[in-house]
Amino acid sequence: FLFADTQIVTEAFVEDINNILNSGEVPNLFANDEWERIVRDVRPHCHDAGVPETKESIKQFFIARVRENLHIVLAMSPVGSAFRVRCRMFPS
Repeated sequence: FLFADTQIVTEAFVEDINNILNSGEVPNLFANDEWERIVRDVRPHCHDAGVPETKESIKQFFIARVRENLHIVLAMSPVGSAFRVRCRMFPS
C-alpha cells in the first residue's frame, strides 16, 4: 500500500495511517454487520490454525493476519512545515 502526502485530503487520513502503524488496526473501521461477515469468512482459517472459534479470538486472528500481510509505504516531502507538523502530531 503506497500513500503519498499529495493524497492527503484531510488529516484524518494521516491519523488512520498512524493508528495502523501504531496498533495494526483502525478503531471502528468495520460496522457490526461487516464484522459478522468477516468472522463467518475467517472461521474456517481459525479452525485450520487451531484457534478457538469464539468471536473475539476470530477477530484477533483476523487482525493478526492483517498485521502480518499489510505493508505500508508512506512517502512525504520534507519541504515545508507540513512534514514537521505531521511528524509531531502522528509520531508512528
